[in-house]
Amino acid sequence: MAEVSAAQATELGALTVAPAGELMDEAGANYQVVDVGVLAIRGYKGTINRWQPLMGWLESQIPNSYFRLHPLSLEELAKGVETEGLDFVITNPGQSVMLARQYSLSWLATLRSPINNGAAMQVGSALVVRADSPYQTLQDLKGKRLGIVSKNAFGGYLTMVYEAQLKGIDLPDLAGEIVPLGFPLDNLVYQLGATAHLGGTNELSGTDAPSGKALSVKALGLDAAIVPVCQLEQMQAEGLINIKDYRVLDNQAPVGFHCQVSSRLYPNWSMAKTNRATQTLAKQVTQALLALPEDSPAARAAESAGWTTAVSQLAIDQLLKDLDMHPLQTPWWQRAWQWVKLHQHWAWLALAILVLLNVYHFWLEYRFSRRGRELINTQRQLSENRALLEHAQRIAIAGELGASLSHELNQPLAAIGHYCHGAEVRLQRGTSPEELQAVLNLIQQEVSRADSIISRLRNLLKKRSVSKQPLYLHQLVNDTAPLLAYELEQHQILLSTNISGEAYPLPLDEVGMQQLLLNLLKNAADACVLRQQSEVDAAKNYLPTIDIDLRYQDRKILLTVTDNGTGLTEDANLLMQAFYSTKSEGLGLGLVICRDIAESHGGRFSLETALGGGCQAQVSLPRKLEGAPA
Repeated sequence: MAEVSAAQATELGALTVAPAGELMDEAGANYQVVDVGVLAIRGYKGTINRWQPLMGWLESQIPNSYFRLHPLSLEELAKGVETEGLDFVITNPGQSVMLARQYSLSWLATLRSPINNGAAMQVGSALVVRADSPYQTLQDLKGKRLGIVSKNAFGGYLTMVYEAQLKGIDLPDLAGEIVPLGFPLDNLVYQLGATAHLGGTNELSGTDAPSGKALSVKALGLDAAIVPVCQLEQMQAEGLINIKDYRVLDNQAPVGFHCQVSSRLYPNWSMAKTNRATQTLAKQVTQALLALPEDSPAARAAESAGWTTAVSQLAIDQLLKDLDMHPLQTPWWQRAWQWVKLHQHWAWLALAILVLLNVYHFWLEYRFSRRGRELINTQRQLSENRALLEHAQRIAIAGELGASLSHELNQPLAAIGHYCHGAEVRLQRGTSPEELQAVLNLIQQEVSRADSIISRLRNLLKKRSVSKQPLYLHQLVNDTAPLLAYELEQHQILLSTNISGEAYPLPLDEVGMQQLLLNLLKNAADACVLRQQSEVDAAKNYLPTIDIDLRYQDRKILLTVTDNGTGLTEDANLLMQAFYSTKSEGLGLGLVICRDIAESHGGRFSLETALGGGCQAQVSLPRKLEGAPA
């Protein structure tokens, strides 16, 4: 009968063709057909070799029965239970819990482990690496390629993930890549080492592993693999590998356990009854399983020490629950939807609050946007008004320089008149036009001088747009000082200029800097005149002076204007406030504009009392030319 069962089992490997009922043998006796589904972790033929002896044992213990064995995958086994295409199932503990929580199954018995003193705990994981690899612990596999059978495989991947989770390690995040290879399990070990695989080529032909694995090993390049416990030892016993070529990381095998294991142990495989099998048959099967001798061929083929009563699955329930994979657990969104249906009033309140918050958010955004536009318009208007004030202040300076400008222009005009009169006299005396060339050149020089004075004044008075260009500050000083020459001469004020250091250009606002220089020189001249007119100083033969000190330093330029006039009569901070002036006709803008111009160049403006009396104004401009050291 066993030979008949094996032959038919080969044909009935596909679950969909497994009929229920009875068969009749050649003698005319009827046999009850019993379909048993088994999780095929080592391929079809390996499963037949392992479990078919047990089918024979059951047939020998239960009269007139025919047990058909169906090696199935995880999905096929679940489908067989769902469609009641099976009478009994034999599977690992992980799937047993998954199936029991979804379908009506009655667990009959659990395999006893021959390597754990006959206990029922034998399922776990072994984290395997090549013996010559540098990895010593699970943490060493960060970013490495990890081979597994399936992400739903219990005795292997899930137990290892749970073990890592208990240590505070997220294994899926730790590994660089997790490569599911499917059954048979032997393939995982072959992927780790081509040498071990080649050594077991002959034996491999007896399993379902396809040929040419060595090529696949090189292509995948796994760094480690997670296999069920005892997989290495079993392949070693079968002559498929040399176990010395491999190492198991984080071995925590209990005393007396003869396999290396990287996780804690869970209950062994169990056999369960489906709805299709009768209670009478289930009782007979249970009695037959418990009666299986430890040393019987069926027990040895199943790699067991026989069967014991079904053990508790609580540890497996806890594992699946902690991994959020328990079949009784519902996804969070389903739980949320159920909560919403049960508490609709709170859900509507939360929705209303959410809507109100969104409306309030959009209203704030609208207000912020409107205030932003208003701020931009205000800043633009402020800039325009500041430009107008600066222009007005320059016009005021031009008015104060009227006498000086008139004197400056009169000199070249008078010279031109004298040269023209002299040329006329010479022409009347018969001088040739060629001899008058020198006179004409002098006239041209005076015209250029007058044009230069007018150009300076025009540049000062024009409305400007702030634009900076590389300029030498000492050149601006030399161009600006002559505008005050007449006034200084009229009041006998001595102006001296000292320039030191190696000159370099700075990006400067030409008109702005010129206005700054005029403000400082004009204030200094006014202070000197005021002191000169005082009765006390007049008696002391006072000599008014203004010193311009310009220093080119490595990181900045220092411009200092020092006078020996009346000095500061108010606090410097007060004097630099807008529209505050100690002059009866002053606008109170000169020093404010000086500070603004200095700061627009990234510099600083300061005002203090000079050491020898008088006032000292200083402008510091940082060196910012492109390519220059900061």
